[in-house]
Amino acid sequence: MVNPNFIPRTLRGVGGVKLFDLPGVIYPQDILRAKPGMNRKNGKPYTEPPPWGISTREASVILGCTPAAARLSLHKHHVTYRLVSQPGHPMTLYWKKDQVLKLAQSRLPLIRQQPPKLITSAEALRILGVGRSSLHRYTMRGRLHVTQVRFMSSRGARRRTYFQRAEVVRLAHHLRALRKQAEQLRRMERAAGSDDWNDDFLFAADEEEPEDLNDNGQR
Repeated sequence: MVNPNFIPRTLRGVGGVKLFDLPGVIYPQDILRAKPGMNRKNGKPYTEPPPWGISTREASVILGCTPAAARLSLHKHHVTYRLVSQPGHPMTLYWKKDQVLKLAQSRLPLIRQQPPKLITSAEALRILGVGRSSLHRYTMRGRLHVTQVRFMSSRGARRRTYFQRAEVVRLAHHLRALRKQAEQLRRMERAAGSDDWNDDFLFAADEEEPEDLNDNGQR
């Protein structure tokens, strides 16, 4: 039983409704505060588009993707939005334009065809003649620079990684020179009758700077 001398404080619910804060009384959250995008005064959708907002279709054009993908991305990055319901029109989402433009600037560039000076990781592996672990090792060392873009395919935009063809060709010639030198040392070791040879020479010698070569491998 509530103490008669107890004066309960009131809570401000959706639409400005006063709710008594009584011991043991738990109000649903949708009553205490309006849902995201709804009008806080009445808990219903807005009736007019905000001056700072753009529709989902307009946002998809800025982001360079489909409206469905734009809606998922905008929700993921917590972009401010409003739900607007006008007579005779379906309910529409309006997003804050400044935040959409900021998100578009932070995204990777969108391309529709592979640039001529860039090659895929599969092509880089074929030119270098190494495994993926070695390719990752050269990338971490700074010997190869990665270019990440969003490639527009028939299934939509996909993130892809490319390497600079000139850098890959330069490193490939350097590795071939190291392999040739290693083979010569092997022959000298076998001629001397020594078995104290290991394959760490290739990566140890790779710390040296390669010579400057063009795309055709010429000095």
